[in-house]
Amino acid sequence: MASSGPTKKDFADLINQMMGQNVVNSQLLDQVLKEAKKGYHQQGLEGFFEYIRNLTNIPLSNTELKQLMDIVIGAGTPDQALNHLVNQKWISKDKAETIERKIGSQGKR
Repeated sequence: MASSGPTKKDFADLINQMMGQNVVNSQLLDQVLKEAKKGYHQQGLEGFFEYIRNLTNIPLSNTELKQLMDIVIGAGTPDQALNHLVNQKWISKDKAETIERKIGSQGKR
């Protein structure tokens, strides 16, 4: 059966490109997903958010993380998600353009 989207390796490669160094691989992503699921199953969405907050050190409340998640999920496409994030002042236009370039270069491999 053919994959309908990017693989974990593709996602890891994109993260590494954006960071400018190798910070993640598909095995680490597997571990992150496993721990995120564990947090969710033990404490619901709050457990998931707590795990993400501890992992990333971002100073966002559960409400803010939920808003961010809703924006990204509800957008439909990566381009629309980036536009919403810029419009809501979550990220700068320059950062969105950088991400778009990185996503575009991943699709051309």
